Amino acid sequence: MNVPISSSILTSETVAPSLGGKPATIVLQPNGVLNQGNREHFQQTLEDALELATESVIVDLIWVNETDADGVTALVAGIEKAASLGKAISFQSMNHATRMAIEAEWDRRRAVQFGSWSDRFEAKLERFLDNLS
Repeated sequence: MNVPISSSILTSETVAPSLGGKPATIVLQPNGVLNQGNREHFQQTLEDALELATESVIVDLIWVNETDADGVTALVAGIEKAASLGKAISFQSMNHATRMAIEAEWDRRRAVQFGSWSDRFEAKLERFLDNLS
């Protein structure tokens, strides 16, 4: 079932309604470009979908031709909103360039929030772990 969401660039599909009448999962399918011109509307629609869905939101990017920095910002804001609500968000049919841009923006925001990030342990712990083998 496709239901228009007050814009020609988005459609929504409800998957497996949960108890209580709210959908468990909502699928968004933006169409065309995600850019400065529609970022605010898309981001608000994504956040509304995350609020409404009881479990998850799937963003299917199959019909998106181009995503600029503002579109990436909206997608990353969706990741943050999903995390704050304890819900899952999934991106489908994402091109490589968009994926790389999202990862770079996510890393940048993580560094701003938490400072520099390293996957290494303190040197003392590293030596201890090395000596275990």
